[in-house]
Amino acid sequence: MQFHTKLIERIKEITRTRWWRTIEAIVIGGAFIAVGINHFLNPDFFEAIVPRWFWSPSFANEVSGAAEIILGAALIPIWSRRYAAYGLLILLVLVYPANIDMFINDVDVQTNASGVAERVVNADGVRLRNFIRLPFQFLFGWLVWRHAKQQPSSSPNF
Repeated sequence: MQFHTKLIERIKEITRTRWWRTIEAIVIGGAFIAVGINHFLNPDFFEAIVPRWFWSPSFANEVSGAAEIILGAALIPIWSRRYAAYGLLILLVLVYPANIDMFINDVDVQTNASGVAERVVNADGVRLRNFIRLPFQFLFGWLVWRHAKQQPSSSPNF
């Protein structure tokens, strides 16, 4: 067997262990918690990216921020990880229209003279950036999905 094939097999073996999945869950859960906290620290930014057809940007911001904090925290313990992962997958699907809206309408968020983040539609130079954002939601979904599956039982509990 070639070196790179052995290396890939070893990486697959390591990433299937319970301790690795726990570390991964801590990192992913921590990222969701941090973004969720940011929803409350910088509400103007998150409200600006809510599509205008949604009836209340502040409601969308607060609910999605709280969900990210709660589900991100629930992703960390093994006993709640699977349910939290399913919740985060649903959340990712629910917020995806904001990414589509940003791409279709060339939305940018810019700070006005008063220091408030505002939504700018038909902004120049944002189409590519907004397009690149679209597949990242699927990457996050895949990372979370890994924790929705049954936990490995061959390694010790962490």
